[in-house]
Amino acid sequence: MNNKQIFLLINEQVAYNAINAIKQIRLDGLTEIEIRPRKQTRKLNQNAALWAVAYPAVMEAMGLRGEKEREEIHEYFCGEFWGWKQYRILNKLKQKPVRTTTKNEDGKKDVISKSVMYDFYCFIQQRGAENGIFVPDPDPLYGLK
Repeated sequence: MNNKQIFLLINEQVAYNAINAIKQIRLDGLTEIEIRPRKQTRKLNQNAALWAVAYPAVMEAMGLRGEKEREEIHEYFCGEFWGWKQYRILNKLKQKPVRTTTKNEDGKKDVISKSVMYDFYCFIQQRGAENGIFVPDPDPLYGLK
């Protein structure tokens, strides 16, 4: 078998197909099988709300504009939500978020789940409120109009 196969176990037929695929594998140590729960990653509309609703509200209240400042706001909220780690560059101590919405603690791609994205957005709203900044809820009818 040269191709990667993924089976999303949604019914008996798919499970049967997965079992048959496993039965056809030669036992030569050259094939790896991984069984894991499927992660429900954050939705595109959740990500759009973060970048098009939450961050602009914060930036406007702070008098910031532009892509660079928006990236800095994102880095700030990621660090505040997941924590900070320190590192040195040219003998100067700096810090960066432990993780982001798309990269884990090791810097590898690992998109956060829907529920964590919801918690992250709520965190931004809370921090905004603590500083007198109104961060609106995303439009619940977005995409349905």
